[in-house]
Amino acid sequence: MSSDQWNLLAAACGALLVGGLLLVARGWRRVVIQQSPTRPTSKWTVRFQRARADLPEAWQRRYRLITILALAAMVGAWLYTARPVHGLLAAAAVLGLPWIWNPAGTSERQIVRQEAIAEWMQQLAGVHEAGGTLDGAIATSAARSPLPIRPQVQLLAARLRVGATPSTAYRQFADAFADGAVDNAVMLFLTHAQDHGPGLSRALQSMARLTEQEAMNLRTVDAERNKVRTSTRWVSIVSIALALYVVTNGSWGQVYRTATGQVMLLVFGFLFAGALLWLRKLAITPAAPRLLNALPQQVTAAVAAGGAVPQPGVGRGDLFGRAKKGAVL
Repeated sequence: MSSDQWNLLAAACGALLVGGLLLVARGWRRVVIQQSPTRPTSKWTVRFQRARADLPEAWQRRYRLITILALAAMVGAWLYTARPVHGLLAAAAVLGLPWIWNPAGTSERQIVRQEAIAEWMQQLAGVHEAGGTLDGAIATSAARSPLPIRPQVQLLAARLRVGATPSTAYRQFADAFADGAVDNAVMLFLTHAQDHGPGLSRALQSMARLTEQEAMNLRTVDAERNKVRTSTRWVSIVSIALALYVVTNGSWGQVYRTATGQVMLLVFGFLFAGALLWLRKLAITPAAPRLLNALPQQVTAAVAAGGAVPQPGVGRGDLFGRAKKGAVL
């Protein structure tokens, strides 16, 4: 066999080895997670899940197919060039395609959620004004609540129906979104659960108007930031096309086939990914900061198991652990 054939065989064996190791690691991770359901998720996994959640739903549904295509691109580029870095960068380009085409997370999901919360607040105000309790209004509105939040509202109604503590059920509802805009509404629920004072309907209507106005402001800001997203998308695509031409060109790309060239190519790939992340950070709209502490994992596990739940104290500091000072309910 010639040296080129040996290089291709070595590249194929290396690609198969890497693929096998990835499959073993994935299977081992699943076993560990199944054996330790309360094991905290790593920060890198959380970041990846958040970045993936920022993608449009069409890209999220197809991400498994994109992963398969990335593996195929890695093997193909490695076999074609007989250089490992070429294969790794090809796989990275395919895996990053959703974020290249959507270079910054849009606020559309956050805007739709706020509009849905505002509409739901209006529904609760109408039911409560007719003479129902807050828990009864939640149960009544569950079937016709806005679609973006309907699963969470129905789960909240189910928890209240089976006798869950209202304060715990409300805070679980807030944790499902992890959004300060939702926390603001839940804080109103928690205050009413403690005080049972009058004027809940007016407070719900005021909260609905405030949330709707915030959604309108956020939509205006998001439209301006969309210009940055469009520029970043096309700059990235043109840059990748030029890099592909240079690397595959017989005269220009020969330098990247040496050991030093492979290291340089890897460094360039990291720099390009870092620039994309920096532009994404500039164009992304951060979520509203949370006003409530997330429930501890042992409390959530106890509620799921139907066991006794340690109750917080009656002071508002226990309910609103990180609430901003001067927050208006």
